[in-house]
Amino acid sequence: MATLLVHIALLAYAGAAVIFLVWLARPRDRLPSWGRALLAAGLLAHLASFGVALAQVGGSPSAAGLARAGFGSLAWRGGQLFSLLAAATVAGYLALDLRYRLPVAGAFVAPLTVAVMVPAHIVQSGARAINPGLAHSAALAAHVVAAALGTAALALAFGLALVYLAGERQLKAKQPGRLFARLPSLELVDRVGWRLVVWGFIGLSVAIGTGSLVSREATGAVFIFAPKEGFAVLAWGLLATLVQARLVAGWRGRRVALLVVAGFVLLAGSYVALLASAPSGAASERKNALTQGALRKGLPFRERALFPSALRRTPRAA
Repeated sequence: MATLLVHIALLAYAGAAVIFLVWLARPRDRLPSWGRALLAAGLLAHLASFGVALAQVGGSPSAAGLARAGFGSLAWRGGQLFSLLAAATVAGYLALDLRYRLPVAGAFVAPLTVAVMVPAHIVQSGARAINPGLAHSAALAAHVVAAALGTAALALAFGLALVYLAGERQLKAKQPGRLFARLPSLELVDRVGWRLVVWGFIGLSVAIGTGSLVSREATGAVFIFAPKEGFAVLAWGLLATLVQARLVAGWRGRRVALLVVAGFVLLAGSYVALLASAPSGAASERKNALTQGALRKGLPFRERALFPSALRRTPRAA
């Protein structure tokens, strides 16, 4: 049932994407309203899939339940991650559009949502089991929620930054095209984008902080030096610089838009690194195979831990 609801949501998002793109080419007053309605219907189906999946695991709002939500699976996969981010982004856009009426942003959000969810459901990725010690971790639940909300805000800010850059280019060329005629004022785009950056920066800060707590609970280390953590910290540092430059030096316009684009690209690199990392199940299998090989060769425990290369040099015991 949960998978069916996700497919219904995907169809609604695809319909909204078509309507918004048609509106860009042939503007009609009713098209944005239809696109918003389809996005809202898709979001309702998406959220319902989360509820169904939580009910399947007993309704417990545990970290494991959050990881399984909307997919009917007991393992964490890449598709789940992208589906959660897509739902958060659509919800953020609808809330934003309710106040500012930005259909041009919908023409970015709807196709992006489809582009994210379709590969996530087609490409099979390895399962990543949740550490049993984190099954009811409040830090993990907070980490997932903060990362999803922060990423959604920054994705919307990224879209508005692209809109700003495109509009500014047409304005400077003194040859405004069809896109420029559908844009709100660049001042409004800049102001809304800035607010999204602030919320995204807050969400990313909370995600990094709670991620450190999760890492400590799982491994005992506060921070693990891995590509996904590195990209996230770089994105956070760039956004912190942007916030400082905006508040202190009064940066606006093109420079801010370019930094937002760069920051989001770095954040996307964090997710790519996360998906490129070996699934936890595969890592555990390799570790178990190494341990069993060491036991067969009769190496002392300390040598097995500190000198794994000795496994290839030590002759097999008689």
